[in-house]
Amino acid sequence: MSNPESPTFLHALSYDATATLAATDANLWPVVFWCAISFLGAYMQYFGAIKNGFRDKTHAIPVGCNLWFFAHDTTFVMNFSHWFYTVDHWLMKAFWVMLVLFALLEATVIYQVLRYSRHKVFPGLTLPQAVGVYLLCQIAAYIAFWWFHQIIEDPLYLLSFTTTVILTPVLTIPLMLQRNSQQGFSPFMLWGYVFLAVGFYPWMYLVDPYFTSPLFVSLGVANIAIALVTLWMYYRLPRFQLSSEQV
Repeated sequence: MSNPESPTFLHALSYDATATLAATDANLWPVVFWCAISFLGAYMQYFGAIKNGFRDKTHAIPVGCNLWFFAHDTTFVMNFSHWFYTVDHWLMKAFWVMLVLFALLEATVIYQVLRYSRHKVFPGLTLPQAVGVYLLCQIAAYIAFWWFHQIIEDPLYLLSFTTTVILTPVLTIPLMLQRNSQQGFSPFMLWGYVFLAVGFYPWMYLVDPYFTSPLFVSLGVANIAIALVTLWMYYRLPRFQLSSEQV
């Protein structure tokens, strides 16, 4: 029988919040620099995706990503008092402001899914039925997110932020293959994936020794590589034009 007190993989998924915030302040300008690049990439990703979605009458953020991001971001936003009064750190306050906007952007993608992609995402369902199924999926995403936080120690959401950085390029690849066209995508949006990853991981390396582990460094390299693959795939896909009925 194994020793219940022996270290496990899950026990390694943690960092010291106080030390992380102190390291953030000690490396203020490098953190601001890399954060700015990652924030720029995140905005390029969603603003580009939404613009492309209205242009091509579709959604451009994979549904699974948007479900997870909405659960992540709205949960963070609902903890206003914790971030502004308990933690009371400029970086967490900046995240809160950013994630209010992102929750609105994610709600826009939900509209695009139901308005333009309903018959592909929910074939055979009426609009009320599709809304109901999407709502059930969103509830499941909240439950999955809360479960994720039950099994790790992530006091500043840094590990959950990591999931949002890598998830979109990973799930964009099968969406591209399914569509077999550039529908919904653009270089601006996909360069956002690259900038987000390029800025995110150096920032993490600066703030806690956990994030300099070989596992996390490898994740960063893989994330950037996958983001670049989405760009490479985009240029290999056929161009997309709306049909006369869609116009």
